[in-house]
Amino acid sequence: MDTSELLRTPLNVFLLALILVLTFLAAYRIRKKWLRIPVRIGCSIGAVLSGLLLAFMLFARGKPNEKVTEARNGAFKVLVRSQEFHHSGSINVDVCVTDSSSPAFPKSKLQCFLHGYDFSGLSIKWLSQQNIEIAFDCGRVTTFTNSAFVYPNGPVPVEFHAILHDGCANQVP
Repeated sequence: MDTSELLRTPLNVFLLALILVLTFLAAYRIRKKWLRIPVRIGCSIGAVLSGLLLAFMLFARGKPNEKVTEARNGAFKVLVRSQEFHHSGSINVDVCVTDSSSPAFPKSKLQCFLHGYDFSGLSIKWLSQQNIEIAFDCGRVTTFTNSAFVYPNGPVPVEFHAILHDGCANQVP
């Protein structure tokens, strides 16, 4: 899960609060006093509650429970990152390829094959120097691409190919 997904909801809350404040200010322009008072009260309550919700969402983000496993193959490795946010029960999974010497999880989306959540039986296997098999019993795939690129030593990339095996169709309810 990247930062844009985390900031999307607080931004929506902020925009809602802004709309309520603008409506509150527009209530001053209403000529009839008996209409002006309920609009002001409703907008004030909505703006205060939206502001409190925005503050809660910004300060209660915290760090996810994160686990990274790797499968090495010579100069490169496949990293599988599992993240659970706020003990939600939903586990986000990213599968990316990087240099064996790289200590951090790749930030570039070009290096990633798979993004999804709630996988069971997820396994990664190197088929050859540049071919990888990703298999799982069941789960939700949000993004998948058959190729990923790593720039190990300068501007010339190394391309990797992935094969995805989904076992959900084979399960009998």
